[in-house]
Amino acid sequence: MVGCRHNAKNTLPKNYLYFAEKNGAEIRAEVEVTDVRPSTGKYEVTHQTSTSLFKSKQTVRANNVIFSAGVMGTMKLLLNLRDVKKSLPNLSGRLGTMVRTNSEGLLGSVARKSDINYSEGVSISSIYNFDEMTRIEPVRYPDGSSLMRFLAAPLIDTDVSVPMRLLKFIGWALTHPIDFLKALFLPGWAHNVTILLVMQHADNRMRFRIGRSLFTLFRTGMVADEEPGYEINAQVKGSHEVTREFAKRTNGVALGSVGENLLGMPTTAHILGGAPIGKNADDGLVDENFAVHNYEGLYIIDGSIMPANPGVNPSLTITALAEYAMSKVQSKK
Repeated sequence: MVGCRHNAKNTLPKNYLYFAEKNGAEIRAEVEVTDVRPSTGKYEVTHQTSTSLFKSKQTVRANNVIFSAGVMGTMKLLLNLRDVKKSLPNLSGRLGTMVRTNSEGLLGSVARKSDINYSEGVSISSIYNFDEMTRIEPVRYPDGSSLMRFLAAPLIDTDVSVPMRLLKFIGWALTHPIDFLKALFLPGWAHNVTILLVMQHADNRMRFRIGRSLFTLFRTGMVADEEPGYEINAQVKGSHEVTREFAKRTNGVALGSVGENLLGMPTTAHILGGAPIGKNADDGLVDENFAVHNYEGLYIIDGSIMPANPGVNPSLTITALAEYAMSKVQSKK
């Protein structure tokens, strides 16, 4: 999940990107695409350096373009191209709809003692079927990888108001100072922590658009709205009970996330959707082969095309969809 110390992890540089280069593809790393626009039967793709203070731009031409920047990257780029830059003004009005969170939450437990090294072993070694709707994966982080602790918060149920949750947090910190320090400040967090990734295949939806909000610092950016008729609950049903039981058995401090526990916001590691499949541009952004309606030669092949919450890690499903889409592209003759 965060790399393999034995150089054995099956990551993109070791599989698809490796074989792409072997077959003649040129990989341009550390660049960000800023524009895609039609040009005399082809497309002009403009990109700029992403790791330098001085942004040098280049433009390449292509017959076909595949958007595969993950949901957040693909949606942000396409919404900007349709609504801000007007480079692709005929993108479907369905762009950014039917976005899902895999109906999940990230919780965990920090052991009070350090006699067991919870960071040793495979990152995700098992999955537990809590009920017919819910799967739970215990997740490890390598010792020393403790940055995620800044997303953690004490486990507080979301059935009370935000001010009451803040008061409960302060009360917990004052009455359990050692647990407070262990969970949020003292060294050895990854050594002692087990993250519980709780996922459900229950349907939930929201939508992305270009706008302004507190989270964009009131600048123009991608924001999320509720999808009419649907809601996304911050607290996944059953997740707090399992986390408290796990913490009890490991003599640990039960943890949730800042977004869920203190702000009532859902947390996800597997954002999905935003590019609905439909017969035409009125019904969806892409067709059954993930080609973009109204723009021949454009494709979307990443988590954006996922049509539902699988309730498990979606990476292999996305891979299968990508291979299916590529099987529909004709080879050069």
